[in-house]
Amino acid sequence: MADETGDGPAAGWYTEPGTGRQRWWNGSVWGSYQAVPSDWKPPRETVPGNGFAIAALVLGIWGFLTTWIPLFIGLILGAVPDLLAIIFGILGIVRAHRIGGAGLGVAIAGLVLGALAFVSIFFGAGTIW
Repeated sequence: MADETGDGPAAGWYTEPGTGRQRWWNGSVWGSYQAVPSDWKPPRETVPGNGFAIAALVLGIWGFLTTWIPLFIGLILGAVPDLLAIIFGILGIVRAHRIGGAGLGVAIAGLVLGALAFVSIFFGAGTIW
């Protein structure tokens, strides 16, 4: 614990070595002693999100459901979302590896759905059946 001159750690609760009581440090001055609940825990770090993975899944589902509509309606409604699902799925996988795996399964699911729907176009999906 730093002295009363203002030299010390970042703002937060600190345990006083001699007494074990919690005291608030605001960054420049030590505050009074406060009652801290015994079950108090410091806040957890938040995991960064993976928006590419979510976008891939949403577009993959949309494309997979609409690509199968006949009379070329499926091509109009599904081809672009299929391509975007593939692109965002790849970007989501790359981002998941950078942030520790968050959204990896979602990105893969979006990529697979988009790819299956896009490949089905070459077998006649969305055209006249």
